[in-house]
Amino acid sequence: MKVSWHDAPRDGASRHENVSTQPLHEHRVFNNPSVVTEAWYPACPSKELGKGLTFSVKFTHQRVAIYRGDDGLARAIDAFCPHMGADLGNGRVVGKDIECYFHQWRFDPTGALCKMRAAGDLPKVANRTYPVEEKYGWVWVYSGENAPYPVPACAGLEDREVVTWHLGSPLLFAHHHVMMAGGIDLQHFASVHALDVKFELAVEPVRPEIADWKLQGEIPSIGWRGRLGRMLLGKEFRYVARFAGGSIVALTYGPGARLGGTGPALAPLYILWGCVAETSGVSKVQVLLVAEKKRGPLGFLRSRALLLLTAALLVVLRDDDVKAFPNMRFQPGKLLPEDGSVARFIQWVNRLPISPWSKP
Repeated sequence: MKVSWHDAPRDGASRHENVSTQPLHEHRVFNNPSVVTEAWYPACPSKELGKGLTFSVKFTHQRVAIYRGDDGLARAIDAFCPHMGADLGNGRVVGKDIECYFHQWRFDPTGALCKMRAAGDLPKVANRTYPVEEKYGWVWVYSGENAPYPVPACAGLEDREVVTWHLGSPLLFAHHHVMMAGGIDLQHFASVHALDVKFELAVEPVRPEIADWKLQGEIPSIGWRGRLGRMLLGKEFRYVARFAGGSIVALTYGPGARLGGTGPALAPLYILWGCVAETSGVSKVQVLLVAEKKRGPLGFLRSRALLLLTAALLVVLRDDDVKAFPNMRFQPGKLLPEDGSVARFIQWVNRLPISPWSKP
């Protein structure tokens, strides 16, 4: 009996299948669930982390306590108390500090022990803390000592005020690096989406940890999707995938597009994915639809209409793409010259810095 993709398991079990006849090659970083890159990761919605609240969040192999102090700032610290290992996420917030529930050891925003219930001098004890940023309605944590860049924006929305719609938190069928590679797999536009677009690819580094994959191609004039695309966008379609740290991909659909190719300017559509790998090898993602915030009642309606249009586009693309992923054990073993964009992405990911959050 054939199982629908809706019912296929999302547990990473295929990584352990066919190990003798088709051994799986482990990369330094790409598609490797033992490795966490130094990058920004979504922890929790900002509105759920009120003043004085704490959360315990696991990022693949690393548990981190998230809390909001009385000053309104969100903070992140290694979860386990160095005294006896209780989870600080079960503790309480005191001013800007977090206090362990078990024996009331208290840690300041730098992670240093600043107070304890027992008498005597304070031991020189500290827990590691991590950079935190709030953006798109979420609390993000950086998996390193210092964050060299902020949570990225979609290409074209830098320094713009935005509105965001959190569409959901799906569990993928594979590691998020595989999903990202699928987004710039030039051959799949024809094989999966029935759009035989001959894309030109340009990869532009934004900084060492961030790069833009810019795709531009001529829309075919055959098929209903091609004809509809030409009617809306003209002959050419542009698409930008901004990859940041191996954990975030920010997509910009249709930058510079005009109605019919020569008419009024069309607003691009934006989607941002924040990804956290599970230890099993699959990943959970936060899907965030983004639009530029416009002023006034008409601007409000326009921004929300763009978010709805983006959601509709995502549903169409998902229903095509997702059928390829159940039971997939991604193995780029027989790449062709036409797969150059995927090969280049794998090479780029494998050069990313590795976080101490990785499995030893």
